[in-house]
Amino acid sequence: MRALRSPAAVILYVLALAFAVWPLTIGYTVLAGEKAEARVLSCHRSHSGRTLTTTCTGTWTKADGASGEGEIYNVDEDDYGRGITVRFGPFGPYAHGWGRNIPFTSAGFGLGTVACLAILALLVHARRKKDTATAWRASQAS
Repeated sequence: MRALRSPAAVILYVLALAFAVWPLTIGYTVLAGEKAEARVLSCHRSHSGRTLTTTCTGTWTKADGASGEGEIYNVDEDDYGRGITVRFGPFGPYAHGWGRNIPFTSAGFGLGTVACLAILALLVHARRKKDTATAWRASQAS
């Protein structure tokens, strides 16, 4: 099936994979990441156009006694000074599991993945339709 190996299809595969990587990585972190106890030491807000971003940093201690410091993801000012449980994954320490904004963000990435796959399905359908029409014309010419 040539439509599934066309350059447009390959681009759609790559886009769908790119949309799926972030939520899959967060899922891995929440479900299987190494646990640690952390304390949020500072938070600051920054504006970029209409977007307000809160970045919080703190310290943590893993179960094996290793400690570290740096940015902690999925926390805000409400967590300042509090001890929280975090999980470590490929993106670093992550707090609050599936709570907060993760369902909405993951849904957005999921919609992007579904959109890419839907466009791919339309591409395949159009290619099949074109191949069928070409075959029918060839059979009529004979």
